[in-house]
Amino acid sequence: MTQQQPPTSQERRNATRRSKHPYHMYDAIQRQPQAMAEMLTKHADRVTKVAATIKGKRRLYLVGIGTSWHAALVGEYWFRRMAPNSLEVQAWHSFEFHSYPPKVGPDDAVLVISHRGTKTYSFLALEQAKAAGAYTISITSNQPGQRIQVADDVLNTVDAEVSAAFTISYTSALMVLGMLASALTEEGSDRAAANAGLAKVPEVAGRVLSGGDSIREAADRFQDRKRFICVAAGPNTANAYEVALKMKETSRADSEGFHVEQLLHGPFCEVDGHCLVTLVAPPGPGYYRALDVARASAAVEAPVWALVQEGDTRLSAEATEAYHLPAVEELWSPLTYVLPLQLFTYYLSLARGTQPDLFQQDNAKQAAAKTHYDL
Repeated sequence: MTQQQPPTSQERRNATRRSKHPYHMYDAIQRQPQAMAEMLTKHADRVTKVAATIKGKRRLYLVGIGTSWHAALVGEYWFRRMAPNSLEVQAWHSFEFHSYPPKVGPDDAVLVISHRGTKTYSFLALEQAKAAGAYTISITSNQPGQRIQVADDVLNTVDAEVSAAFTISYTSALMVLGMLASALTEEGSDRAAANAGLAKVPEVAGRVLSGGDSIREAADRFQDRKRFICVAAGPNTANAYEVALKMKETSRADSEGFHVEQLLHGPFCEVDGHCLVTLVAPPGPGYYRALDVARASAAVEAPVWALVQEGDTRLSAEATEAYHLPAVEELWSPLTYVLPLQLFTYYLSLARGTQPDLFQQDNAKQAAAKTHYDL
């Protein structure tokens, strides 16, 4: 008897397709504070063990594709801030790691992030690292593909997302990465402070999402922009890349994410009144450069939507519109500042009349294009 294969991601989306709000993406966004809290208890013991093994290695490679690549970039920032100096940390795209590989051996640790565990180059990277004798870890869903489960340690996050626009899997993976990074700090006040800051995130995340009405109003106001540019610095840089990816996936918007300084070194030359410039600007070194971008945007008549901390006045005064978030340490701010970006993306899709869950596979030309490549 032939064994029945589990349904593909696209088959599951088709079977549970929704035709109006709330789409699956919305439900996943709203569940994130709960999922973040669950990660703190679910992996409290495991991360200590895994971190202890990583600590004895020479290098740590963080590997992923798409949204998981962005999670790897945030993780790289955290590990470099908190891990001992003896541990070299590098973020690699899965395709690059497999196709143009670094020298990996038993002295290394390789952590692969893959929500469903079915992306070809992610599990090939994992298998390659394992064959080289590296210590391997995977961060994946509760129902991952078999090949991602060959890692020495598997850290499961949440159930597989129905929507193709991943949200809750991203922040859940970030929570686990943050826990691992905190566990690598020296025991004492530094580790206690890192853990305390991370423990506050789920409650802050809930408060951020409670302002969804004003985020929807912003999406409605700016829906007719021809180009969407998101700008950030430090640990939030990857969130700028992430929101641009989500906009493409959900509404086919012309969107791009930039590091705040990189934007000013050429790319700003095409910014004009047809763009929306979104600034991710918690208190920190990048904040003052965000002020420059806001003023420069006003000079070319480009509206600015700024994500700032509660109590902010300077950037709020320069922006066309601002969304104020509860205070959180900049180190952990990627976990909370990504939330309004996700909601804005979702509501932009509704305003533009697109279905956010389907990876544009309800578009005949996109569906035809998808027959020419596998993921």
